[in-house]
Order: sequence, then C-alpha cells, then structure tokens
Amino acid sequence: MFTKRPAISAVSAATALGLAAIALTGCATSAAGSSVADDCTPAHEGLTTYTDGVLTVGVPENLPYTKTEGTDASGLEIEVIKKIAEAECLDVAFVPITYANGIPMISEQKKTDLITGGWYVTEARAEQVGFTTATFYDAMGIISADGASTIDALESIGDVGSGAGFSWEADVSAILGDHFKTYPGTMEMKQDLVNGRIQAALDGYAVAVAAYADTDFTVEVVEPDERVAITTEQPRIAFPIAKENTALNAAISELIDTYREDGTLAEVLAAYDLPADLLVPAEKSSTDF
Repeated sequence: MFTKRPAISAVSAATALGLAAIALTGCATSAAGSSVADDCTPAHEGLTTYTDGVLTVGVPENLPYTKTEGTDASGLEIEVIKKIAEAECLDVAFVPITYANGIPMISEQKKTDLITGGWYVTEARAEQVGFTTATFYDAMGIISADGASTIDALESIGDVGSGAGFSWEADVSAILGDHFKTYPGTMEMKQDLVNGRIQAALDGYAVAVAAYADTDFTVEVVEPDERVAITTEQPRIAFPIAKENTALNAAISELIDTYREDGTLAEVLAAYDLPADLLVPAEKSSTDF
C-alpha cells in the first residue's frame, strides 16, 4: 500500500547531505550496518553498484516525484525505488541533486547509480546516460485562475511564467514574446502567480497538481496545438542510470515492467491523486533510440 505524501514547499537541493543508507521495509538488520537480512535473495544475482550493496540515488526537490527528508526521501518515484531496492536486497543512499548537476552526477562524477525526479526521456540525454524502461507520462500543465487549457487562451491572458529548461520553452516563447517569463523553479513562479505578477504559469502537470493543491488556481492539461511540439506527443519519464551499467538497468527495468503489469505503478499514481492514463503502457515503454 502506498501512502500519499502532503505537498511541502521545496527547499534547496544543494543542501549538504551525507550518504546514508535507508532501512528497507521487511528486512532485518544484518552485519556491518546493513538493513538487508543475511538470507535475502535478490531478484537478480551479481548486480554491480558504485557502493557495494547500496543503491545510490540522486534526489531533487520536485514533488510529487521526489523530495529529500533528512537522510530519507519521499515521493511517487521514491516509492518505486524503495520497492526495487528491497527486491534486489540493496540498501539505499539518497543524495540531493539539482536539475543542473543530475546528469553529470552519473555521467561524469560517477557519484550515483541513478537519479530520480521526473526526468523526460530525450535523445540528447540518452547520449550521456542510459534510461530504464519508461514509467509515467507527463504533460504541460497550465495553471490559471479561470481554467485556461489552450495556447490560444495564453495569448490573451497576460504574462505567462514557465519553469526554465522545459522542452516547450522555445515554442511558447516564440508565440508569447515579451509576455513569456522563465523562472528557476516552481516555487518562485508560484509566488509571482499568487501575487498577480503573472496571470498563468506552465509546469509539468503532476508537479503543478502537487504545487497548487493548497490554492484556488486550476491546473489543466494543455490541449494539442501544432505550434507547441510537446502538446502533440506526451513526454515519457524514466530513471536516468549509468550508461555502462547495462545489467543494473536491465534488472531495474524488468522490475518496473513487473510493477506495470501487476498494478503497482497504477497504485502509486492513485496515491498521489494522479490519473491512471499517466501510466506508460508496455508497448510504449522502450527507451531505445
């Protein structure tokens, strides 16, 4: 059973946090400080991680996907990661990351086995890291007071904010011109929307649902518009993982596919008040390019 976590204001993901193994449910403490039982049998034998016996996971502040909580973490992707680690008899160490340093933490610094936080599968990223099988879809969400759901509506609504770095940025900027403003994160943008400095905001749908749950603003999935590519092809989310660790990728992907089939991923979405149609079906889950 998955527990829904309340939305909490994001804090800086750059806050220093040492690696700390998190105890896994149902595993008795064994020797050398591990929380994994001595008689635990992994779903896949012989997996290699950067730290033996530990799955090191990068975590940005991006509810509902991920949030650090001291040495622990929470969020819908963390639910999945903890289940995977338990199946593979691994402890988990959560490491705070940002979206700027997340990919380099895997590809260059070699400090994490994988990262979480709702990462879109893109061909450019796939040149630097591997991707597990896809888990969930995302969509561009429009947040406004009157339920705007089209690009046409944004053209007359006033100033529109967006988190920086989204794939829709260039397309929407070309349409809205000086009325399009970018922000470093959801919380800064939300503050300006609440204070009336912008009249609408654009964010990932799942993130927006969590961020604006305590407000009177409405979050709508944008309707298709040929001028904005992301509106005609939903982005898919997966876990970026060390490109060279194909065995770990294959093992995690197999478990994710099992959770897709047995209803676990659907339960996670429901626990966070997200619709079932955000689950990527098996036939769309391959992240090969």
